[in-house]
Amino acid sequence: MQPYVKIRTTDPDGTTANITELCRSITWSGDWRNAARTLAFSPVVSAVDKNLPRAPTELGGSAQFWGETGLLMDAYSLERTRDSLGNTIDVVAYDRGLYLTRNSKFFRVTQQTPETVTAALCGEYGIQVGQLAATGVPITRNFLGVNLYKIIMTLYTLAADQTGKKYRIRFKGAKLEVVEMGLSEESIRLMPGSNLLVCTTTESASKMTNSVAIYDDNFKQIQVQEDSEAVALYGLMQTAIKSTSYEDPVAHAKQILAENGLQTDITVQALGNLKLITGNTVALQEPVTGIYGKFWIISDTHTWQRGLYQTKLTLSLEALMDAQEAGSLPKE
Repeated sequence: MQPYVKIRTTDPDGTTANITELCRSITWSGDWRNAARTLAFSPVVSAVDKNLPRAPTELGGSAQFWGETGLLMDAYSLERTRDSLGNTIDVVAYDRGLYLTRNSKFFRVTQQTPETVTAALCGEYGIQVGQLAATGVPITRNFLGVNLYKIIMTLYTLAADQTGKKYRIRFKGAKLEVVEMGLSEESIRLMPGSNLLVCTTTESASKMTNSVAIYDDNFKQIQVQEDSEAVALYGLMQTAIKSTSYEDPVAHAKQILAENGLQTDITVQALGNLKLITGNTVALQEPVTGIYGKFWIISDTHTWQRGLYQTKLTLSLEALMDAQEAGSLPKE
């Protein structure tokens, strides 16, 4: 049985309607590097059928998406496509994470915690605030024309170097949250013959970083952190960082190495489940590829079409944080 979902759209003039039954397809998706989740839907339209209800799809309108657990997404319709030969309007709506990337500012942070700065920025830009992960780490940083998403994630990245934790931004309804990433208490189990349809694995060393060179402000290399075995096997793939850009440059270098080693991409197609979203974990059992264990969801695409609900996931062995390095330390 397909789970309950509902889309209600509202035009800028206040016209509103439940358009769930008019939609040929619905796609709800997110990715660990994207600030905003998206909702794509395609309601049927007709210029001749006067009995067909009109779907509010004007740009600048809103779209609310509900599931069995309540409101899943509160978004704005910002893209619309109409084909002269087709009978649908294709709409893409974004949650408020988009506005974090579309607003930038010149900003100075002086011995303030990421959570304090995030709350202040949200207040300034009219963004509602939910749970903000408490780091207790004071940061000093100058941002010159940097968007809000990069400001917030840079501060949390710098804090993560000291706390050893990882953080991510998400929106719960209209409220921004920054949460500490941790293993889900109730991971969905994916198994062939039950809810797992296809599992594909790809291993790659093409995007590896196996060495990090640390430089001072005078362009002098002062230290190198590296995975010597990976260098010997795959060749030198080195990233350079400036020591004064980080509270603890050595810890940051080690983090770069840990997060950019041999890449194993696992993609699965499964029967749809609203709990399978980016940031959560799954327990995967797949005997053909030999994949067993608990994995992090780093991207998800949920699709409702022709009465079928399926979910496509990209999985990772590690919890991936969208680490940002915007801004700079003030010059003394």
